[in-house]
Amino acid sequence: MKRISRFLALSTLFLFGAPVVAGAELVTIYGPIYVAKTNADAKSGTKEASFVFTAPVPGNGKVIVRNGGDSGRKSRVSSATIDLNGAGVADRSDFNNTVESLDYDVVLLPENNMAVRVNACNACELEITVLGEKPAPPPITRWVR
Repeated sequence: MKRISRFLALSTLFLFGAPVVAGAELVTIYGPIYVAKTNADAKSGTKEASFVFTAPVPGNGKVIVRNGGDSGRKSRVSSATIDLNGAGVADRSDFNNTVESLDYDVVLLPENNMAVRVNACNACELEITVLGEKPAPPPITRWVR
């Protein structure tokens, strides 16, 4: 009987006393945005776009890039760069016609500046979505009369 009591006590300790590491839930905070290079842009060689967005909770985030966007394989980018707050996120060599999607872990600031440069393609597009930590719900306040 003592063994069973000890076993139950230790089991309870490990079950409820073990530290729980919970990651923050990531939600879409910006996008999807589309950067498209048309045949008219092909003459200039590159297509550049800049975006400014805020993060409700500064900290860890993720940039998700769909190469070809909604148009699919025929509109994929073969060379592009993406910078966030002056730091390189995606490099030219990350892209080619066989790459469908890319995920990058990033650090988000309260206000973020993203620069996208599409280099090599005639008619192509990128779909970019930024995920950030879900803000905490507002505290519940009690009404006092």
